[in-house]
Amino acid sequence: MTVRKASPAALFVLLGIVACTTTPKPPAQMPPGVDATADAGVDASSDETATAAEAPDEDEAADAGSEAPTPRACPDHMALVDDGQKRFCIDQWEASLVETVADGSEQPYPHYLPVDGHVVRAVSEPGVFPQGFISEVQAQDACAASGKRLCAYDEWKTACMGPAKTTFPYGDARRPGTCHDTGKSAVGAVFGTKALAASPAPAAPAKNSRAPSPASRAAHVTSGRAAQTSHARATPSKKASTAKGAARTTSKPPTGKASTPKKPPRRPAKASTRPASVDPSVWTRLNDPALGQVEGALAQTGDHAECRNAFDVYDMVGNLHEWVATDASLPHGTFAGGYYLDTTINGDGCRYRTVAHAHEYHDYSTGFRCCATPRDP
Repeated sequence: MTVRKASPAALFVLLGIVACTTTPKPPAQMPPGVDATADAGVDASSDETATAAEAPDEDEAADAGSEAPTPRACPDHMALVDDGQKRFCIDQWEASLVETVADGSEQPYPHYLPVDGHVVRAVSEPGVFPQGFISEVQAQDACAASGKRLCAYDEWKTACMGPAKTTFPYGDARRPGTCHDTGKSAVGAVFGTKALAASPAPAAPAKNSRAPSPASRAAHVTSGRAAQTSHARATPSKKASTAKGAARTTSKPPTGKASTPKKPPRRPAKASTRPASVDPSVWTRLNDPALGQVEGALAQTGDHAECRNAFDVYDMVGNLHEWVATDASLPHGTFAGGYYLDTTINGDGCRYRTVAHAHEYHDYSTGFRCCATPRDP
């Protein structure tokens, strides 16, 4: 038999085939207890099939990536209130302020200083001292500077009483200390009790008047007829609604689709004018910055964790009185909720309101919070 010699090229191909079939592949890393040889004979095409099955379809992946999160009905740090009749957003915490300084940046504004002449806007934050020393007019502008508005009284009361419509945020029976209603007297700490006794004594309010009783004047000491209004809050006429300053009036939350709020012009807060009903020396004392810095008087926002309701709104009773929006053509504004020494004299809890002070009035106990129109669902 004649044996042919293999050509060099054929030998090269043969050696390559032998190498491929005889060189063992390194074993894949397998979990402990699994026989690595069990899958040794699996065709590589099965791995490709599994990988293809696990990979998401390109169209599905594109759809998943295009889904934007559902926008919240209210801005951050605002709660949605919806009782079936009213639907609006309200600050979760009493308002504090930030000030725009010369270089255009913002910094926290001292809560114990009046805001006259300062460029400020309202914010709602937990764990800070809320702003006192502010009037209704200034509070309205501070809310507007943040694209919000001062709450109407019916909104404020609805938010305070919660879905259960209770007298206090936490229930119908008052529990002293649940909200900040047992604080230290700042006026007594700074000026002493004799200073309060020496303040002008107001005449007794008329029967059924909503003017503050003498006991409440430890916080709001005023004199003169303008401080003791007893007339009903009339519904503004069409003529009154177009009067100068009526743009501040908010009796009902706006309706319709909410749009992105335009950035309002930033201007210094209006200067306060001492109401004629307030004695000059009393005005000076009640706006002394030292009153806002007495330890044990004012509390930080959210410190009283149980002073809230199912709307998740805090401190609506006690701590600071809160201005609400009223008709500018009326001689007096309204603040609600009481403060850290009184939540009962002018009504219990969420029904507390004082209507004896001019729109420009402020002292160490007057604060506010803002409302806004929610985005459509």
